Amino acid sequence: MERRIGPRVMVDYPLTAIVDGHRHQCRAVDLSVSGLVFQRSKTLMSRELSQVTAFELDLGAGRPIRLRGRPVWSQEALQAIRFVAMNDADRLTIAEYLDRKAVLRDPMH
Repeated sequence: MERRIGPRVMVDYPLTAIVDGHRHQCRAVDLSVSGLVFQRSKTLMSRELSQVTAFELDLGAGRPIRLRGRPVWSQEALQAIRFVAMNDADRLTIAEYLDRKAVLRDPMH
């Protein structure tokens, strides 16, 4: 059963996972207001994410969005996380980004 809140958009943005004090450069590939899916770096493939992991998402807005996420599932190189902590302004930035993408996909929206 899926419990999605709002639109999901396929993306390709830099995402840094901070695991055990090390920065792992990954790529966000699917984004929603409640979480994201990312392609793990080779160095992160052999590591387990903790219950809550720090991330930095770069949407090209001038500064990265800092957030914390909880792992939901993983399949080969893909890892899904649910957002558990984020600044309200950053959450709004993501929501506005998703709204713009939805309007571009469906101009009659």
